[in-house]
Amino acid sequence: MSQALTNENDPIKVALDAAKGVSIHNGSLRLQFKLPGQLRHTRKSLGYPPNLDNIEIAIDRLRNIKQDIANGLFKYDEEEFWSKHFPTNARNPGSPITVEACFKSYVEENDSVLSDSIREKLNTALNWLSHYRLASKPLGHLTKTVLKDLRKKSVQGNSKTKFAGCTVTTVNEYSSTLRRVLDYAVEEGHLKENPMRLVPQLKKDDLNLEYYDRYVKPFTVAELDCLLATIHVPSVRQMVKFLAWTGLRHGELKALAWEDVDLENKRITVKYNLTRKGKLKPPKTKSGYRVVELLPAALAVLEEMKDESAALPPVTDKIHYKYGKFDIVKRRRVFLGRANQPYKRPELTTAPKQWEKWLREAGVSYRAAYQLRHTYASRMLTAGCNEAWLASQMGHANTNMIATIYGKWIPEDNPDYIAQLAKKLGQNY
Repeated sequence: MSQALTNENDPIKVALDAAKGVSIHNGSLRLQFKLPGQLRHTRKSLGYPPNLDNIEIAIDRLRNIKQDIANGLFKYDEEEFWSKHFPTNARNPGSPITVEACFKSYVEENDSVLSDSIREKLNTALNWLSHYRLASKPLGHLTKTVLKDLRKKSVQGNSKTKFAGCTVTTVNEYSSTLRRVLDYAVEEGHLKENPMRLVPQLKKDDLNLEYYDRYVKPFTVAELDCLLATIHVPSVRQMVKFLAWTGLRHGELKALAWEDVDLENKRITVKYNLTRKGKLKPPKTKSGYRVVELLPAALAVLEEMKDESAALPPVTDKIHYKYGKFDIVKRRRVFLGRANQPYKRPELTTAPKQWEKWLREAGVSYRAAYQLRHTYASRMLTAGCNEAWLASQMGHANTNMIATIYGKWIPEDNPDYIAQLAKKLGQNY
């Protein structure tokens, strides 16, 4: 995406307007040309700041490039072509563009399609690289050896800082985000190949049991009952109960409208999600758009909410889609905040430490409110639910997430399970 020059009389703008195929990108002049057999234009940064002399150089360079393409240099000697015209930043490692500038360029190029969650992952990955003083380095500095060392530093030892002693899962997520940006760098011609794709997978942690004990902690029936009895805000109490018996994400819950509810057939349709930026968006995946069959406990919540919000007038909602597209719809939200207004944030409560205080008063060990989604999955599995059906209810295309993350056996909710198995096997205690 070219950098805008707003002054019509600016001599640089005048020169660029006359120089077809030359633009400004990330503070440097960039050339655009089409290679043989390619439908899309190739864009290459020269690394030169935009001034009148450099624009003239860029025009000459582009003219020579097109001449060499016409004469067949690219076709018969591609390496010579790149070395001749881009000796420092073509397809060779060592591009003058920095790692941080590449992240910025990636966001600019994909601005209209990036979700809020992906943006956050990009920011975190860039902070990770900044922590280890790599963000300001030239892109070509990220070699296989450097990346292997980076991952090793990040995963080793107990956590002393934000980016040390991480779990393998966390480092893999950082790596995946970086791989995405470096793939873009290859497409742009800043790198010849993506060095992250040469880095071997980290071996799995042997702390998996501890990880699940610490991070996958569904509520037992007794714990949930104590928590619900403690929460003094009726609307939050209802939302907690509904989350625990449907497995919805918080944003899906707060985006739910009566237009999505079918009480007669005991189901709801998940159409939208409320993001952390307060926007209503469709689910990120096709499987996220789904019909959820309701258990009696979830139906009971909707029956109670019906008297509170179903008869209220609809509000105007703006649904945000990719590429800047949107739709305006009238909807009646099921769960409402103060003054019966739709929620602007997906969190259960934005009051500082309120969730932690409720857990403490209920005598329940701390866990994030997202564990209510784990609670639904774990209870259903403990009850013998089919994993494929459960995956569809929770918005997953397959059972991988169910088996590895969301589902955890809750022995307290089925203490006689071994006796039930023994009976099925024809054995008696």
